[in-house]
Amino acid sequence: MTLLVPLLFAAYLVLYAFALALPPFPHVAAIEQSPLQQKPQYSLDEWLQREEDIALDNLLANVAPFGRNVPDAAPGSVIASPSKNHPDYYYQWVRDAAITTSTLVDLYADDPFDPLSSKLEIILNAYASLQDELQHTNNPSGSFLDLSGLGEPKFEADGSPFVGSWGRPQRDGPALRAITLMSYLRAYNSSNPSLWTSDEGPDWFKPLYDAHMPANSIIKADLEYVSHYWNASGFDLWEEVQGLHFFTAMVQLRALREGTLLALAFHDSGAAAWYTQQATLLEEFIPTFWDSSKGHLVETLSSPRSGLDCGILLGSLHGSPAANNTVPGTPLYAPYSDEILVSLLALVYDQRNRFPINSAPPASPEETLPLGGVGLGRYPEDVYDGYGTTPFGGNPWFLCTSSASEILYRVAAHLQLTHELEVTELGMPFWEALLADAPSFADLKPGTYGSNDDLFADVLERLKSVGDGFLEVVKTHTDAEGSLSEQFDRVTGFERGARDLTWSYGAFLQAVRARGRV
Repeated sequence: MTLLVPLLFAAYLVLYAFALALPPFPHVAAIEQSPLQQKPQYSLDEWLQREEDIALDNLLANVAPFGRNVPDAAPGSVIASPSKNHPDYYYQWVRDAAITTSTLVDLYADDPFDPLSSKLEIILNAYASLQDELQHTNNPSGSFLDLSGLGEPKFEADGSPFVGSWGRPQRDGPALRAITLMSYLRAYNSSNPSLWTSDEGPDWFKPLYDAHMPANSIIKADLEYVSHYWNASGFDLWEEVQGLHFFTAMVQLRALREGTLLALAFHDSGAAAWYTQQATLLEEFIPTFWDSSKGHLVETLSSPRSGLDCGILLGSLHGSPAANNTVPGTPLYAPYSDEILVSLLALVYDQRNRFPINSAPPASPEETLPLGGVGLGRYPEDVYDGYGTTPFGGNPWFLCTSSASEILYRVAAHLQLTHELEVTELGMPFWEALLADAPSFADLKPGTYGSNDDLFADVLERLKSVGDGFLEVVKTHTDAEGSLSEQFDRVTGFERGARDLTWSYGAFLQAVRARGRV
């Protein structure tokens, strides 16, 4: 398949203007970092400016065809890490690749005519072409004929199937891939406004979305998979637990909502009606992840675990477009929702007490407040230490810690957009923790606050400062070269697990991107 980025016609642009994966326990070698190693002292702003460039460079190093770490990978491959042993992450996960590529789409959309975007366009086209090949590759999860093979979680770097034992199927990958490619189409459409009416336009677009059934185009096939399999059990994003999962459901809902508009743009009215129907059912189903007795969302239904999970934060972030948009339906569990904020608070409280590194002497008075930046891991019961299982439990993860900051920045951006804060009884614990040292704390009570209220200003300031606090944690535990592994040690704070984890870089870049909006 040749270049894949056809243009959506004007109707689609009007309708929709807003233009790691880790194996159960084996998912590069230990990060070598001497306790005597001295890092240059930078302010957070200085460090972020430097680290943003390093993170993008290291992320692209894991992406074919140009990446220095993937000389033998198929063009369009996004490997999880260059580590090939202890642990072996040298594979392409459908989930990780889609999330990473979504970050690249955002960079491309910022300025499609920037020199970097010329390189990104080649990568994005290669990614799309490879996804078509992977969809049609028979694998242990099934085949393309009944779409069951789309639930396969990972492939070899060269695009061949991974045939080893694994937690399969995983049903978030097709949704995330559809979201990413729809985003790319919107971005490409905005920068190439004449392609659709040209002779080449239809040929470019057909591999991505073709209304004919049975589905044989990338996005259409993924949407059909999501719409028919969303209520079927599968493994979670950490590849450990089978069941129905919050993260998976959230990205499936977003895919179906956006897919409805795409189908309408291509006069695929039957598909649009079907996707809308299934999205409505998902909207009714997802609230069952709220556990009123626990006071927070749970990642997996009917699980013996507490339910606290970084996947809740990730589900909100990847299930909710960052930019204002015209997708139909009320936003469900967006970052600014009470349920997400109190779930974040509960996870922070747990992880602060669970990891000794989070109890180190505070560097500033803010770190002693009820809500401040700490290292966040996956979930309280985690026993994966980056190389295997341990009775001492898991560690903080860079991607989870960065995602907490992105949540808070996106809440601040939402308040700046709406000029209104609604405090409810449900959300009170979060706002009380956030404003514990604020001058307006005594005035906090359920109600609506406008942008001229002192409390509103205090909320914005604290959201930004606590978001910065989480990035300060990332800064503290990043090595002198700016490399981000999968985890940092719960006791020593040094990096461990898979080195140069692609998702760690992507999550950091998205957090910095969100920070730039507030």
